[in-house]
Amino acid sequence: MPKSLVVDASLAIRLILPDPRRDVLRARMEQWLLEGYKLVAPDLWLYEMTTALCKAAFLGLITAEEAEDSLPLVSELAIQLVPADAAQVHLAFAWTRKLNRAAAYDSFYLALAESLSCEIWTADQRLCNAVDLPWVRFAFESQMPDS
Repeated sequence: MPKSLVVDASLAIRLILPDPRRDVLRARMEQWLLEGYKLVAPDLWLYEMTTALCKAAFLGLITAEEAEDSLPLVSELAIQLVPADAAQVHLAFAWTRKLNRAAAYDSFYLALAESLSCEIWTADQRLCNAVDLPWVRFAFESQMPDS
C-alpha cells in the first residue's frame, strides 16, 4: 500500500495560478509521485481550489476566463479526495479548538493527516507555525518527505 501525503489547497493552487515558486512545487509533486506517494486531501479541497480561482479573478490576478479555463486543471492534479468520516470530524473539531480558530478548514487537513499517520504539506507558513509539529511541513522547505 502506498504511503500517503496530505496536500492542502494553499500548495495546490500555486501549481495553477501564476507563482514564482511554481516550478519548485511541480518538481516536488513529481518527485512524490515517482516515489510512490499517494497524494490526498479532504473533499473540501475542491471547494477551496474553486474559491481560490474565483478570488484570483475577483482580485484581478487572472481574468475570469483564465479562472474558468483553469477549472479542469484542478481535476487533473493527482490528488485523491477523501470524504471526512465521523472520527475525522471529531479530530477536526479538536484541532480547531486547539488552534483557537473560528473555522475548521485547516483542521480537516490536519485531521486527515493524523488519521492516516502521514505528513501534511502546505504553503501556509502560519499554519506550520501554529501547529509546530514535524509532520506539518512547509512546501518551500528544502527537505522531502520522511520515508
